[in-house]
Amino acid sequence: MKKTGLVLTVMVSLSFVLAPLVSYGQDAMVKDTAVFDKAFVPALFLTGQGKVPESKAAMKYLKESWATFKKKYYSAQPKDLQWKKDLDEVEELILSADETVASGKELPSAHEDLEAIRTTLMDARQRNKIDYFPDLLTEFHGVMEEIFDAVDKKKPETLSDKDIQILKDLLPDAQEAWDAAKQAKFDAALYGFKPEQAQKMKSLHKEEEDALLALKGALEKGNKADIIKHGLSLKPKFVQVYLLFGDFERLKK
Repeated sequence: MKKTGLVLTVMVSLSFVLAPLVSYGQDAMVKDTAVFDKAFVPALFLTGQGKVPESKAAMKYLKESWATFKKKYYSAQPKDLQWKKDLDEVEELILSADETVASGKELPSAHEDLEAIRTTLMDARQRNKIDYFPDLLTEFHGVMEEIFDAVDKKKPETLSDKDIQILKDLLPDAQEAWDAAKQAKFDAALYGFKPEQAQKMKSLHKEEEDALLALKGALEKGNKADIIKHGLSLKPKFVQVYLLFGDFERLKK
């Protein structure tokens, strides 16, 4: 996977301030982007799992969703000369991933194409001051993956002093990135979240926060077995949060 860089009511207490609305209305774009992500997230996850039939269904859903999004927003940022290029690149990556998935082989390659889409669209939004909550998750994802890689397949006897120093250097960035998500406002309705989904995100966010604190404690004590255990635990908890933004039920219809 490429390294890239919640008390909930109707408005979740997660408190960044939206930038001034652009011509098409920032809320409208955020809502439509969330609709696109309902298709994008399953495709990203399922290709990462190597599930061929499910990935084929997800790519069909993704292509349909992307066509709708691109048609509406291709000319949405006339002052940003990179905007259209980014959307064209996203389309090329989708077509490349779809071709790979259709072959039934090398799904990790399709997954990498989709990972590139996530960062390309995040960069385009950030460049245009479009605040989109999942981008905060993507920022965390990058440093979380570095932590995961530092402990993956390690045993206490093979976890080196260099590995431990890497973890100590990365942990503050991970905590800062996760705290940014915690402090951000999250309009559940804007993202199409049902109350139970919003509540689940709150619970999962707390679990990841606790896991980061547990890793910090393990590093302070120097317990290598616990360092590995808590370092590895960050990824599955994060994935559960991110998957809330995908519509996997649609693939069952």
